[in-house]
Amino acid sequence: MSFGGGYGQSQPELASFGSRLLAQVIDLFWLLPLSLILGLIADFVNGGRGMSAGGELMANMVGALIVLLFWAERQATPGKLVLGLRIVDADTGGIPTMGRFTLRYVGYLVSALPLGLGYLWALWDKRRQGWHDKMAGTLVIRDPRR
Repeated sequence: MSFGGGYGQSQPELASFGSRLLAQVIDLFWLLPLSLILGLIADFVNGGRGMSAGGELMANMVGALIVLLFWAERQATPGKLVLGLRIVDADTGGIPTMGRFTLRYVGYLVSALPLGLGYLWALWDKRRQGWHDKMAGTLVIRDPRR
């Protein structure tokens, strides 16, 4: 894992599986209430008949957009920010493109499908990458700036 290999550049510290898991738990504390609010709005708009399939899709898209905006602006969700972690391009150490962030988000679905195996993969991967990181060419590192 070399980021340019220039003189004096140190290798980044990869985020541990535990810190990444804790960041996800922290993110649940703001994502779940957001989902609840969106569900209540959809229920109200739908005359108390619950959320339609279209409403469900829209709520998921709003959540995805919020996460993608955090990644694009901060290279991290609030949970990662609290723990001093950030997402970087695995090859350069720079800011991943929006395309990579989007692929990483889609990769979350792939990582979750086989009983979360794609997330657990980071436990034994030498670069601590889950499948979503491998798909998008990203790493999660401890941010030396924080």
